[in-house]
Parts: sequence; structure tokens; C-alpha cells
Amino acid sequence: MLAIENVRERILLAGLEAATLHGIRGLSMADVARRADLSRQTVYRHFPSKEMLVTELVRAQTIEVVEKVVYATAEVDDPRKALETAMRETLRLTREHPLLDRLMRAEPESLLPLITSDGGPVVSLVRSVVSEIVEQKMPELPALGSRRLSDVVTRLLISYALNAPDDPPETVAEFVAGFLAEGALATIPTHETVRAGTD
Repeated sequence: MLAIENVRERILLAGLEAATLHGIRGLSMADVARRADLSRQTVYRHFPSKEMLVTELVRAQTIEVVEKVVYATAEVDDPRKALETAMRETLRLTREHPLLDRLMRAEPESLLPLITSDGGPVVSLVRSVVSEIVEQKMPELPALGSRRLSDVVTRLLISYALNAPDDPPETVAEFVAGFLAEGALATIPTHETVRAGTD
């Protein structure tokens, strides 16, 4: 008998194949079951609704992208370069991802609630990773500045991923990272500013 994890993995893989071919609107649980070589009852036991399957599918694919972005920035110490790398890799990976690219081009309305909702799986995952990168690469930022920068970067990444700009990812990433990094670092109080504020 297959382990539960393996059954879930088979269902998610079948769901990815079906959604990539037919989109979310055209996705059917019967097709997923057929592709996974499982009964519909088994599919529904793990995912009681199509919405739950799609949510988990998007979450799993987001985790995959996020892990690659974290790996790409792991050895980058310079804060500006780290932001640039994170943004470049996110834009590149989402453009090259067969499901995400198809959905963003053909039926973004199916993806928007999952991606743009503050309580949704994508925003939470992206924000947690961006926060970790910002805190590691820019430790000199005060907590409030770090939180605000993480929020701005998260929203920009999601916005650019949903509506890819005309410029290549490298160009967009370099400009935005420079703009954000310089702006964030400029908000750090200097000793003179702190002394002036206490006089």
C-alpha cells in the first residue's frame, strides 16, 4: 500500500499536469484521478474539493520557487545584490514555470485570490522568505524599516510576477533592487541624527 505522502504527491503531480494543459477552469477531479491512476474517491479523500487541490497545488509550486530563490541568494552577502538576485530569480522562475506562466497569461483571475490575498499561501510564503533575506543581508536596518522593506519587496515581486514587465528580469531586478536598497539604507538614523533628536 502506498504511503499517504506518495498518494498526495501523485495527486499533486497529476493536478499540475492537468492544470498546465487545461488551466484551472478546465481542471476536473476526474481527470486528475485518471492521470494519478487513482479512484476519484481517493482523490477526494485527500482533497475534498477542487479549490483545496488548486490551493495546495499553487502553494507547493510556490514553495519550489521560493526554495530556488533562497538557494540563489544564500552566498550573496551584499544587500543590494541579494535583493537583485532574489527579484531576478523570482521573475525568471515564474516566467519559465509552465503552470504559473500559463495561468498568468490565460486566466489570471483564477490565480489572483490565491496570490494577492494577505492570508493566502503565496503572500505568506513570499513575505516570510523576503523578511528572512532582508534581516540576514541588511542587519543594520531597524526592525520597522526591515518590516516595511520586506512588505514592499513582497508586493513588488508578486506584482511583477503577475504582470511581467517588458524589460528582461535582469534589467528590472537591477533597477528595483538598487532603488529599494539605497532608499532603505538611507532611512537608517546616523549618530548625528540620533544626537540631534535627543538634544
